[in-house]
Amino acid sequence: MKLLTTVLLSLVLGFISLQTSAQSKISGSIVDESDKTKLANATVMLLQAKDSILVDFTRVNADGKFAIKNPDNQDYLLIISYPKFGDYFQTIKKGAGNVALGEIELQSAANLIEEVLITGKIPVVIKGDTTEYDASSFVTEKNAKVEDLLKVLPGISVDASGKITAQGKTVEKVLVDGEEFFGDDPTLVTRNIRSDMVDKVQVYEKKSEQAERTGVDDGTRIQTINVKLKEDAKNGSFGKAELAGGLGNDKEYYMGKLAYNKFKGSFKLGAYLMGSTDGKFSLSWQEQEKFNMSDTESGMTGDGGFFMVRNSDEFSNWDGKGHPKAISLGASVMDAWKDKKHKLNASYKFARIENDVYENTLRQNATNEGVINTEENKNIGSDANKHRVNAKYDLAIDSLSTLTFKVSADRTHADRATNVDASTWRDGTLASDNTSNQQEMSNITNVTYNAFYTKKFKKEGRSISLTFAGSNAENNNELQVKSELNNRITAARDTVDQFKDGNSKTDNLSTSIVYSEPLSKRWRSSIGYDFSQSKAHSVLSSFNKSASGEYNDFDREFSNDFNFNTRTNSANLTFGYKSDKIDFNVTNTLRHDDMNMFNNLDTVDLKRDYLTFTPNSRLRYSFTKTKALGLGYRRYTQLPSLTQIQPLRQNTDQLNQTIGNENLKPSINNSFSLDGGSYEMMKGRYFYLGTNVTQTKRAIQMNETVFPDGSRILMYDNADKDAYSAFAYAGSGFNVIAKHQIKADINLGANYSSSYNLIRDVPRQNYEDIPYDENKSTTYDYNIRFGLEKNTTKGVDFEVGARPGWRVMRSTFTPDRNSEGFTLIGDARVRAYLPAKFQLYADLAYTYEAPTKTYAEKFERAIFTPGVSKKFLKGENLVVDFYVNDILNQNKGFSRRQTVNSFTQETFNTISRYFMLKVSWDFTSMKGAE
Repeated sequence: MKLLTTVLLSLVLGFISLQTSAQSKISGSIVDESDKTKLANATVMLLQAKDSILVDFTRVNADGKFAIKNPDNQDYLLIISYPKFGDYFQTIKKGAGNVALGEIELQSAANLIEEVLITGKIPVVIKGDTTEYDASSFVTEKNAKVEDLLKVLPGISVDASGKITAQGKTVEKVLVDGEEFFGDDPTLVTRNIRSDMVDKVQVYEKKSEQAERTGVDDGTRIQTINVKLKEDAKNGSFGKAELAGGLGNDKEYYMGKLAYNKFKGSFKLGAYLMGSTDGKFSLSWQEQEKFNMSDTESGMTGDGGFFMVRNSDEFSNWDGKGHPKAISLGASVMDAWKDKKHKLNASYKFARIENDVYENTLRQNATNEGVINTEENKNIGSDANKHRVNAKYDLAIDSLSTLTFKVSADRTHADRATNVDASTWRDGTLASDNTSNQQEMSNITNVTYNAFYTKKFKKEGRSISLTFAGSNAENNNELQVKSELNNRITAARDTVDQFKDGNSKTDNLSTSIVYSEPLSKRWRSSIGYDFSQSKAHSVLSSFNKSASGEYNDFDREFSNDFNFNTRTNSANLTFGYKSDKIDFNVTNTLRHDDMNMFNNLDTVDLKRDYLTFTPNSRLRYSFTKTKALGLGYRRYTQLPSLTQIQPLRQNTDQLNQTIGNENLKPSINNSFSLDGGSYEMMKGRYFYLGTNVTQTKRAIQMNETVFPDGSRILMYDNADKDAYSAFAYAGSGFNVIAKHQIKADINLGANYSSSYNLIRDVPRQNYEDIPYDENKSTTYDYNIRFGLEKNTTKGVDFEVGARPGWRVMRSTFTPDRNSEGFTLIGDARVRAYLPAKFQLYADLAYTYEAPTKTYAEKFERAIFTPGVSKKFLKGENLVVDFYVNDILNQNKGFSRRQTVNSFTQETFNTISRYFMLKVSWDFTSMKGAE
């Protein structure tokens, strides 16, 4: 904590010591040349003459006058603009002092003489709802990428992970010339395409695909950046090669990457190959919005537990555990032809990850009789690979009709070995211990497909849309289980030695039709019908070892064979209103679900049907184009899954047995939201706030029966009392010293959740006759973040921030052992640009968690990574880096969390200190990148 305090204090004192001289002013009045009309609200911008960096901005008042500060320490360019009038340019020399320009006459664009050539560029232009930046007006280093360009644009920030924030909102899409590139993974654009190829950068809120197709605005918005390339940068090739190697803690580390891109008009090809052992998976498998598809089908996730398949995907973002070895490759192609009547976007990815993880988990479970403490040591060795193919084809049948086909397929193979050694204590006395060894092999295949047809009519807003979609999934799993549970109270011993063979298949099919009709210029409506069905068959066969030593003795008790089918019919009616100020929408959905589960081993047929009504509404009021406030309400239901109605019998976890509940009802969620904000782009100032409160009725939770040895029976049930969750946030960003592009931001956050379940801590004999006690679990989390940043690629750039917070985790059974305490997260990045093409840089990530009543030890970690780099060659496209990851050798895997009545602290192995030497080479044949 001392290290972070020193860094922050030094930075603050540095700002206090800045001496600023009294600033002069530039003043004048703006009128129409023809009739001397005062041009109120004309834009006045002051730029640094040498690099066009924006220094200050103002508007002309109602009297046609303006005044803007003149720092007077270098040459400046003053630009005055007004819609449909020619721009006015004036150079302001260093040392000019107060400058009175008097009356400035702007000439109507209609009267401008064509031969007049106006030199100079306007760095930022607002066109309706779109903010457009002229890339050449902002300075970046040679061979910089789009990510580096975004950092110097006013109103845009990029953090260390590549997350982009524009005008106070997180950017979810980054397009190239209006099209997705490499499956819409933002970092593959921002870290791959060169900044000197860019002509314009546009920021806007993109409408949903449905709204763009039908012309009926559904209110959905996605913050989007569109990178427009220079015309002469659309033909040629470019790429990057990296190679790194190093040592640390008796381990070797390496990283290699080769990326190649070829553009020719609308044709774009991208390919990459990379391998690493440093945990930096810069090319993620996370698909996000890629094709509006998900790897997991809704409502069927419970079947995964059948095969003990992890909910997390190791091909997504690394969770920080272990020492992964990864290799991945991919290719993406996109093209359009016949005046963009046909568009194709396709990609392929492959990855393989090997990892060894060592975890130590301390868990404290609260019951009505006291506290149960468990310590678990787990070793997990895994080797997994995954192939994925995506394709999207758009056909513009005519000017009013479009057809889109999408297909996605992936196959994952995983081998995993898990060894567990755990002990459970009650009141300081050992109650039980258990060991487990599991060898697992799984093959998972998923295929999804979708067709979307839209027909617009001549009447604006009238349209009809048809959707057909489906998916097929298959999971084959083999599991070898050897485990032993020793009850230290009764001296009983329970062992499991089985081979398990599992298979599940799921087929989903859905179709929908939506008709949209404008009721007036501002009122709109739509009516729709949806049908879907899912058919799943899951089989798990368990075999004990026979006298021959083979696993061929069928164990019916721990085997399962289920068919689980669902069918859904729903109808929805939507009304909306849209004006310059108000955007209102209300949707009413009536849905009927049929669920049918058949137990093939016990010949038991279970049927359930549910009728639900889910209204949703939203209202957004725009005070101006950059100031708005929104209100929303959403009601939705969560149907019980197969494993909640009838869990698949298992003995892989001897301490926990799960029981289903055939009488489960759907939970009902009512969610209320408020959000708003304002943004002054030219001043780099923004403010936002929001909150959401969700009430859950009949929440599906687990009741617990706990026995003296710490083993449990868990049964799904609907809670009698409502559960609540809520979060609130607010933030502001502003310029501290505009001419140096030093910005600050302040963010506040708060989270709350409460839930109920029933617990009984009882002897095993006749436990069903003993009533439960009610437990309430509550969590709070408050935090505030302060940050400063400077990104100019000159002198010293930095980002520094601190997020102090207070976290509370409570259970009604243990009021004297609740976990609450102070937390602090700090981060800092510094980069100094030195002569002879040298750069010094350093990253700092700091974490602190105070001791609590549950865990008496504090946790403190400071990961400090310094480095030095030098550029070579005339084009500065060869870079050599030397850096030390975690030079203080403090990186320790650590987390604390609460789940219902359980407090958990986890430590695990992770990557710590290592020394790395890296060589990077950028290459290009693009004319626009010279």
